[in-house]
Parts: sequence; C-alpha cells; structure tokens
Amino acid sequence: MEELHGHHAIWRFDEERVRVGFGTGRKVPQLFKALGHCTVPLAAVREVEFDPGDRKRGWRLRMRLADGADPYTDLDTTGVASTPLLLTGAHEKELVAEYFSEQLSASARFAREMTQEPQDPAAVARALVARPPLQVRTAEGSASFDGERVRLQWDGWMTSTPKEREQFREYRLSEIDRVHWTPQVDFGEGFLRVVLRGVTLTETSDLENDFFTLVSHGAKGSDETLLMAATVNSHTVSVEEPAALEAAGGDGDAIFAKIRELGRLHAEGLLTEDEFSTKKAELLDRL
Repeated sequence: MEELHGHHAIWRFDEERVRVGFGTGRKVPQLFKALGHCTVPLAAVREVEFDPGDRKRGWRLRMRLADGADPYTDLDTTGVASTPLLLTGAHEKELVAEYFSEQLSASARFAREMTQEPQDPAAVARALVARPPLQVRTAEGSASFDGERVRLQWDGWMTSTPKEREQFREYRLSEIDRVHWTPQVDFGEGFLRVVLRGVTLTETSDLENDFFTLVSHGAKGSDETLLMAATVNSHTVSVEEPAALEAAGGDGDAIFAKIRELGRLHAEGLLTEDEFSTKKAELLDRL
C-alpha cells in the first residue's frame, strides 16, 4: 500500500481505493476534524493534479473525481474552501509527493479500465461528507440535518431581531433543490442558504431578514457550514421535470408545504404577485 504524509492528513491507496485519514491538531481545518477519515474508490478518480510549489508554500496534490462525485466542487466559487481531496506538504518532500501522484494516477487509470460497473457518483459523494444527524453552529445560530429535514435555528448572540422572533424554519429534503454556501472573505460574512425546488429567490442582500440563511461571522463556522451544505446536497435527489413527481404519484403534503412556503416568500417580498400566482397554480395542478 502506497502512503504519503501531508500537513493535515495521510493518503494511502491500494488497487481499489484511496483512504484519507485526517489529523486532530490545533491547526487542522475544522472540516477535516469533523470528517475524521474518508474513502474514495480509485475508479472514481478522473485526474490527479500535482503542483511542486516552492520552498515557501510547499507542494499540493489534488484528486479530481467523476462528475457529481465531489460534493465540494460546486460549492466553492472562490477557491478558498477546504476540501478532503487536497493534500499539502513541505517542500523538502516534493520528490516523494510527485512519485506518489504518478503512482496514484496510474492506479486510478487502471482501476477505471478494469471496473465493470460504473461508479455511483451519489454514493461516492456521500462517503466524503458527514453522516446524518449533523448539527453545526455559528454566532447566529445552528443548522441541523437528520436525513429528512433541514432546520435553521436562530438563537445565537449575533441573531437579528427578525430572526430571533422567527426562531426557526424547517425544510423537507424533498423540497430542497440545493444548499448554497458562501465563505467569509476578509472581514465579511459567510452563509449557507437553502434553495427550494421551483422557487427563484432574489440575490441575498439583507441577511438579517433572510429566513433561508444561516450566517457565519469571521472564521467561526465557515468549515462547519461548508460541511453542512455538502452533506445536504449529497442527499438531494434531482427532479428534472414536474412530470416526475406526478409519475410517482405526487406527495400532497409536500405540495401544500411548498405552497405555504411560497406564501411566506410572497409576504416577505421575495416573489411578485404574478410569480406567486403562477407557481401556486403549477403546484395545484399536480394534485
């Protein structure tokens, strides 16, 4: 078994999988501590990127997976987020890391050629996130996911008055399209945001009154909310067309919950009268 030690993790691989074990020290990113370890099938690895770096920043090794298998790729639009698929190390071990990357790349290529059954991207993604139930906290409150519902609760010391009055919101997994994640940049605020199926929301400008978001301030909560977003997204099931719901017999409770949610969006000014009426009519047609 080939093995490579980096700053915050150890990568090991054999003919079938890559095993990643994370450290627990003070400087280890919170995402890695929360995961503890993860496993990636070699056949799911599409590319291995190696950057030798320099004496100051050291080398970087990055696994790129098959489409849909990396739950962190679509979340990070800034390139600053942690990911369990990146390993870094000191410059003096550059040659060892380069050799390891070459061997890993060759083994992944061989595994893809020999694999009879295609990898399930969703199953690979769920191996890279937390297992429900999961709860994360920020200075504004908490987000929890039990495998069926996402609950945003605003009870932290930086909670705004409107959110404090609202207390919490719950969203069923069947209602959720995606959870977006925005990291803190410099001294700005970061947040995770629940986006419902069939609902187009305006750009987030007033986080204090946005009942679809949980805000993180400074460095507190950034990795934790990233893990929450990746975990929920790895469990969502796409519904490409409204007909898919009808073909499955529909779900009256989910439809009425969506209509109630649309009513709240309309009352909060996030949907126009025409948008609310159109979406409501579409949902009622499914019953």
